[in-house]
Amino acid sequence: MQNNIAKQIRTHRLRCNLTQEKLAAALNVTSQAVSKWENGLSYPDISILPELSAILGTTIDALFESGTETHLKRIDKMIYSEVKLSKEDFEYAENFLKEGCLKLDTKKRCLTMLGNLYNQRALAYREKAVEIAKIALEVEPENHENHAILCEGMDGTFLDWCITNHSRVIDYYKDYTKKHPSDRAGYMWLIDNLVADGRFAEANEALEKLRSIKETYHYLLYKAYIAQYEFGWEAAEPYLQEMIEMYGNDEHAWNERASLYAKRGQFDKAIADFEMAAGLEQSPRYVDNYLSIAQIATICGDKKKAIEAYRKVIEIYREDWETDEGEVIREYLQKIADLQKEQE
Repeated sequence: MQNNIAKQIRTHRLRCNLTQEKLAAALNVTSQAVSKWENGLSYPDISILPELSAILGTTIDALFESGTETHLKRIDKMIYSEVKLSKEDFEYAENFLKEGCLKLDTKKRCLTMLGNLYNQRALAYREKAVEIAKIALEVEPENHENHAILCEGMDGTFLDWCITNHSRVIDYYKDYTKKHPSDRAGYMWLIDNLVADGRFAEANEALEKLRSIKETYHYLLYKAYIAQYEFGWEAAEPYLQEMIEMYGNDEHAWNERASLYAKRGQFDKAIADFEMAAGLEQSPRYVDNYLSIAQIATICGDKKKAIEAYRKVIEIYREDWETDEGEVIREYLQKIADLQKEQE
């Protein structure tokens, strides 16, 4: 029990951004006493526990809960279910993950989660930028810079090649694949960005290296992807059909073809493929297929189908990821409510 509460005191102190000295002063004890608690050398007097839990923003019961795994699960849930984390929650997660990055048994997991945490934080700030840009455009609607802020914050399209080209990430993955020549994912990220920049010869060269490692549906998918941008859609379709014929039991093949249909505005075909992908998916499922269906149905004015799809999104969060609250769930519940109101 002492080791457990020691970890909890340290974790919650870091979350609250308190030094041992500040916590000691708030409790009218010495910093050495706090240090001993956190190192499991002594135990805080039971009379201090109510005040200690209040200062640390938690409960007495929480101070006795399980250790690292519980916190990692909590942080993971926070990252994926909250659009905007409070300052306290962000600092708690950041400090805990940074500490986990220093330990061999949690380093890999904590590095990945820390990267996701920072991206989540960046997304929250971009949402703030969008809110400000909208207000700025009401005040000064012809200001080009305000439009640029809004567009960047919402992942909009820019025509300027110098802004939108992917040279930086391409250079990274070219170097990465030299260092890790057997990592298929590195080649896929490289191909994605090469095609986006119209560098088709380099994309085909990377694709053959990808194929030499292991041939999967990705080869035909990328043949279609490159052909579409280089020669047109008619050149891409045979590759996609062959991909489905060979790998029709893989939900990812259906999902990828659906995405290409959606980007071409072939929405009926896209929805059909997204539904096939969703039907093949095993638990834990992801929400991407139904979220795509909901978005396309909304675009097409099929509010009933959009509502059904958003309900499936919420169902997956609840059943497969044990997420029944947070801003993400509230967002989809609000979308359902808005669509139902429009139906009236």
